[in-house]
Amino acid sequence: MTRLFSVRRGAILFVLCIWWGGCSLSNESSLDEEKDSNYLAGRSRRAALNYTGAIEAYEKALETNPRSAAPHLELGLIYYQNVTTNWASAIYHFEKYLELRPKANNADLIRQNIDYCKLALAREVPYTPNNDLVRKEVERLARENTDLRQQVEQLKAQATLRPPVAPSTVMASNPVNASNARPVVSAQVLSTPAAQDTPPGERPTAPPAGNETARLAAAAKTHVVRSGDTPYAIAHSYGVKLANLLSANPGLDPRRLRPGQTLVIPLQ
Repeated sequence: MTRLFSVRRGAILFVLCIWWGGCSLSNESSLDEEKDSNYLAGRSRRAALNYTGAIEAYEKALETNPRSAAPHLELGLIYYQNVTTNWASAIYHFEKYLELRPKANNADLIRQNIDYCKLALAREVPYTPNNDLVRKEVERLARENTDLRQQVEQLKAQATLRPPVAPSTVMASNPVNASNARPVVSAQVLSTPAAQDTPPGERPTAPPAGNETARLAAAAKTHVVRSGDTPYAIAHSYGVKLANLLSANPGLDPRRLRPGQTLVIPLQ
């Protein structure tokens, strides 16, 4: 595509050079435009490759005579084919020239220049997500991000208000054979009147070690994070609340999931 543009532009420039060498103005051009001192200065500076000076001279010519078509054509050609390439400015001056000289002999060639400039300008415009599907997806992700932030803040507030967990009963380790091991009860149980009056063989034993969270975690499912997973999507796929999922994984950073990471899925 780029090569096609280059070939097409080269052909147009070749025709322009031939046309420019013979007659820089159409047959409808006024001789007064050619005699304007600013216009002549612009032609001279352009021939000397002083494009900045030529642009300044042509703009002064237009200030003197806004209905002069020739300076518009010269400016359009400078912006189109010289080192100060500016597609938008070239389009503007070419269109102004055609507006003032709609029946010029070179009108068709100028229209081809305008079409080329528009194509070149379109290629330089960066892509922007302006279609409805992309816009809706961006809005959905923004809402989901807002919900996650609110839920994280709620979990932080709940963790601040939650009372400390009582230490679990410590089971004594016994180096003898497991068949002869005797359960060890807590001092709190032995200190009660009922425990003191009950024979040692009939005294109640302490509850098994571990807390409710560990029991639920052991019975829960697990999920291996895949690329593109989010905490919200994982919770939704297992039918659990996001808050419960985050509670079951206290060390989880919901904004930094890694593929291959294993998450505990709570029972509810």
